[in-house]
This record gives sequence, structure tokens and C-alpha cells, in this order.
Amino acid sequence: MNEYDPFEIVRLIENARRPDDVFAGTPTDPSARRAARRRHRALLAAVHPDRATILGLSPEVARDAALTLNALYCAWCETVTAASGTGDTTAFVSGAATHVLRERLWVTDQMSAYRTDDPDIRVEIGRIAGVASVVALPTVAAHLAGHGMRAFAPCVVDTAVTDGHPWVAYRVPAGMVCLDEVHASYPAGLDGRDWAWMVRRIVMTLAAAGRPHGNLGVHSVLIHPDEHGVVLTGWTGPDTAGNGSLPARDGNAVARLFGVMLGDRCPRQRAFACAAETLDPDTWLHEYDLLLSALYGPRRFRPFTLPRPQPMTA
Repeated sequence: MNEYDPFEIVRLIENARRPDDVFAGTPTDPSARRAARRRHRALLAAVHPDRATILGLSPEVARDAALTLNALYCAWCETVTAASGTGDTTAFVSGAATHVLRERLWVTDQMSAYRTDDPDIRVEIGRIAGVASVVALPTVAAHLAGHGMRAFAPCVVDTAVTDGHPWVAYRVPAGMVCLDEVHASYPAGLDGRDWAWMVRRIVMTLAAAGRPHGNLGVHSVLIHPDEHGVVLTGWTGPDTAGNGSLPARDGNAVARLFGVMLGDRCPRQRAFACAAETLDPDTWLHEYDLLLSALYGPRRFRPFTLPRPQPMTA
């Protein structure tokens, strides 16, 4: 068949009964995905309704062929799983929606997080096949909602298991930025009073979650500068926190956040964080509040803003 003959392509599409009548290989093979994507683009260009007259096809025939071709391609792609670092367009499909992965935001030994074609939706994918508990956000979000803290976890919009890998899609609240962006805006360190409201909300969320976080860092913590909101993403911890203290991994992570976000500022806060790694969250918050009172006096609202990028000058 001449691959660019629109009439033969129309016949191929009309006669197709299954996706593999048009697209070869399996979508779990990266080379097959690349070949299928190229083939889909070439076939679609050859029967595109916008070019029907030029191609010698009737608009109705071209439209029907394009719709059928797209349906066949989508069906072929339904089992695609993540392939980080290849530059390929990858999609996760469930009964609810299709999420096309874009830029990878961060990766750990257990999980990868991606932006998607919807700027408000992110997808987190467990890297360990067969371990569903590694993606803990759906359980944590429900638990926090039951304790009046729904706003401290993102809204889960979809979750499933694809080829053994659990994944979750969630909506990022408008105006949220990660701590990495905050640190980039204040590379010398935050004022201790600004960091105080952020970290208090982080520890409050850890206390209410009913399980350790396991992946706390500058990429998984989101804040809303104007509203003083905090949202934790990237949950990978097991079902129980054990003895009620901050789990070792979370306690260490909180202490590291003090060092990153404060820099060389506020040595008493940084010293407290290192000494308080094993305290239970309620005691941690009580002792931290005593320190804040000694350092800054009565608590009061303090507006927080991120510096706007300065325009380039010639």
C-alpha cells in the first residue's frame, strides 16, 4: 500500500476491526509507541478533513475516516505505562479519563510525579510494580477529610493500577507553589516568622494523617503564599506511624527542611528541629510554639509574598 494514498488509507481504516489491524506491536514497547505515534500522524495527515478537497476525498468520508482512526489509536494506547526519560508522549488511561504525561517534576526510589496536558492535574506513579500501598494519597486525603483537614491534601480525581504500577491523578489548588520555588525566591533563607506558619501546617498535617509521609521534601510540599495554605503531595508511607512519634524518616525530613528553607538564618529554630526529630507531633508543636513566643512574641498574621521576576533590560 502507498502509505500516502488517501483512498487506500480510507479503505484500510474502514476495513479495520481491531487496533492492531492498523498499529503494530504492543504499547508497552517504547519503540512500538514511537512507531505507532508516527504512523497515526502520517495516516491522519493523509485523510484530514481540512485537506479533503485537496486530497480528492469528500469531507464526509475524510471526517469519518479521521474519527475512526483516532478511536483505533486511542484504543491501541489504552495500556500505555510510564517511560520516564525517553521524551515520548505517555498516557495513563482509566475508566474516568486519559492523562497525558508531560514534564517530570521529581522522582524518588518509590515514586515519580509528572505534569499532564491539563495544567491543574498532576500524576504520581509508583515505581514498584505490585505494591499498591506506595501511592498513599487517596487514603490520606480521605483520612484528612474525616478529621476536618480536607484542604491539606490535593483533590484526587483518578486512581488506578496499570501494568502493576499504582498511580493517582490529583488537582493542584490554584495559586499553589512548591517549597523549591519559594527557596529559589529566597535563596538566602526565609524570615523565621514566615517559615513558622509553613512548617506548623506541615507538622499538623503529618499529625492528622494517621500514617508517615515517607517522601517529604521541597518538591512534595506546596504552599499558597497569600492564603497561608499548605498541601502535602507525594505520600508513600505505610499504613501506621507506629508509636505516635514523628517517624524517623519524616522527623529527619522536617529537620532538613528547616536547613534548606532558613539557610544560615534563625539558628535557634534550626537547632530545635534537629533536637526534636523524635518528638510526637503534638509535643513538637507545643515546644515549637514556646520557642516562637520567646523569639517573636505573640502570634500575629504576617503577609507573605513571592518576589515577582524582574523584566529583562537591554
